[in-house]
Parts: sequence; C-alpha cells; structure tokens
Amino acid sequence: MQDKFIESIIEFLKQDEVIAYPTESVFGLGCNPDSEIAVHKLLTLKKRSLKKGLILISDKYESFKCYIDDKYLTKKQKQIMFSTWPGHVT
Repeated sequence: MQDKFIESIIEFLKQDEVIAYPTESVFGLGCNPDSEIAVHKLLTLKKRSLKKGLILISDKYESFKCYIDDKYLTKKQKQIMFSTWPGHVT
C-alpha cells in the first residue's frame, strides 16, 4: 500500500505537479526543483516571489551540489551543517 502511494507521488512530481508532505509541525509544499513549470506552480500557490528563493530538502548533501556553489560556505558553516545532518534542523 505504501509503495503504491510513493509511486503515485513520484508520478505527480514527474508531471510537474506540487505535492504536500508532513513535517514535524506543519505540512510543506514541494515540487521537482528541476521543473520550471512546477516551481512556477509552487510560487503561485505560495504567493511568493522567486526573488525570495526556496528551500531545498534532502537527506544527502551531494543532492545539492548542482544547485549551490559551496565555495562560499566557510569551514565553520559546513561543520555546523554536518553536525546536525541528517536531522530536523533548518
């Protein structure tokens, strides 16, 4: 049952749709960050300007490598980040 549910979520993401998912305190909205259509839908739903940016979530740091230039992160910032990752700290 859960596998079918996950498969349907993956299909929604592949079709440039926005999904809702539970977090520790509220529901989040998410989409495929590589889809311009999906990101636009998400921004429209949230009534948010692209200039404000968005949050990326992953359990692996490597997942972010294509979205960020980590040369701007200091050693201290990386140390703090990795000391709580994976975890529920934003």
